[in-house]
Amino acid sequence: MAAIQKTETLSDEGRTELRSLADAYEGAEVELRAALLVEGAERDKIKAPDQAGSDFARECRSFSLSGLVGAMTEGKPLSGREAEVVAELETRGQTPQRGGVVIPWEAFGLETRADSVTDTAPGTSGELASRPVMNALERFFETSAAQRFGVRALQVQGTPSFPEITGGGGLSWVAEGDGADSAAITTVATSPTIHTATARYVMTRQATRQNPALESILRRDLSEIMRQGIDLAVFRGTGTGEEPAGLGAVLTGGRTAALTGKASFSAFLQRAVELQETAKLSDASGIRIAGAPIVAQTLADSLIAGTAVSELDRLKAFGLAPLWSSQVSARGVRDGTGKGTSTVFFSAGDGHALMPTWGGVEIIIDPYSESKSGKVAITTFAFLDLLFQRTATHFFKLTAVQDRA
Repeated sequence: MAAIQKTETLSDEGRTELRSLADAYEGAEVELRAALLVEGAERDKIKAPDQAGSDFARECRSFSLSGLVGAMTEGKPLSGREAEVVAELETRGQTPQRGGVVIPWEAFGLETRADSVTDTAPGTSGELASRPVMNALERFFETSAAQRFGVRALQVQGTPSFPEITGGGGLSWVAEGDGADSAAITTVATSPTIHTATARYVMTRQATRQNPALESILRRDLSEIMRQGIDLAVFRGTGTGEEPAGLGAVLTGGRTAALTGKASFSAFLQRAVELQETAKLSDASGIRIAGAPIVAQTLADSLIAGTAVSELDRLKAFGLAPLWSSQVSARGVRDGTGKGTSTVFFSAGDGHALMPTWGGVEIIIDPYSESKSGKVAITTFAFLDLLFQRTATHFFKLTAVQDRA
């Protein structure tokens, strides 16, 4: 093109050749830009994180319990999303143990949490701000007394080992050029044992066909039944038979004491301070207290003379945030004066109470055993265990806490 343009006179042949060369140049430039766009898109695709996990979690959250009940009641095979989710769980090793169907923990979630929120605080640009997203187990147990007391639920496979340092290691101060004395670290490892938690729920066949809120009812009621039962095991599990050992059975000897007196701020503060010292905490807010609801009433009704400040107010002012649940301890049997006793638990720090779970939840839909009354029995099986570490320094049990003077 440059050679043609240098000529003093441009012939018709030169103009034709110049046009053809210009068209070829423009076509090659378009092809180059298209190739660059395709290459950029492919690079972005390679850089993008794998969405398989989040996509599957989304499908699990949309799992229809009512659709599962309807299919099993009518003897039809699963189809659609439910069939695909169950098949994927089985490929991941979550096979049914009792002849039912394994469903994901996400199926019991009562809400969907966004991955990000809009930050509208003064001085901000209003852009999306990321926040942590709870996994299925954390969402399932977020309203449970066990979770609020610091029990951490986690998914495991096989027979994992949880080590605990029991001695050795420490800080020392040395002069320049000197070495620190080393102490051998001693550990003990504990492996959980699978315990099967069973929840049973019976509903009418009419409800499975006519109730438009069946999905939310199943999610709410089944999750509450399981949460309450697991909370009971965490605090009051006996460790006998098929039931795991809870805090009430684990804390013995020097880790328990009888108050044999009315619940008070001073009695609870004494144990909280002792636990803060043995656990070497720098803040009392790391201490958790759990008791029966009647204890909260007792503390709230106990006012300091001449003031409107209660024993419960003093407990909260010290930085302690107790939780009250009937799963923690039952209200004691009334004596002749209307007085009863219950148990209060104390814990320090996080990560020392563990609840390993194996796989998802197995569910069996039985339309036959209750067929005479026109009902369908729903039975769920969850496989879990309880482990408590550093019980000699991070946990304490106070028994015989009276709710009357």
